[in-house]
Amino acid sequence: MDDTLPLYPGHGTDSATIQKMNDVSPEMKPASAPSSLLTQTTLLLGPENGVTTCPFCQALVRTEIKHTTTTRTHTLSLLYCLICCCCCIPFCCDSAKNTDHYCPSCKKYLGTYEK
Repeated sequence: MDDTLPLYPGHGTDSATIQKMNDVSPEMKPASAPSSLLTQTTLLLGPENGVTTCPFCQALVRTEIKHTTTTRTHTLSLLYCLICCCCCIPFCCDSAKNTDHYCPSCKKYLGTYEK
């Protein structure tokens, strides 16, 4: 059996051949993956601002929070409108909103606490 295979069989490519993958020398093999792998830490974020290490600027910070409305906020508003005509209640209290956490140093988004 021949150790070389033509690139395009049937087109007369006598000089254009490839080697079998088993015959590749160790110098030509791809390098192995680096031994040190980067690990991603999970931030534990709650409904209030908390102390954490920013994964972007590596600073130990107390997170800034911003409450954002969600579909849950709008659904509760509709429910309050049907029950007691006070549809603004879910928009006034933070318990019906998600809490977005930001780094005060670099202003990057860190994560969301969903209620």
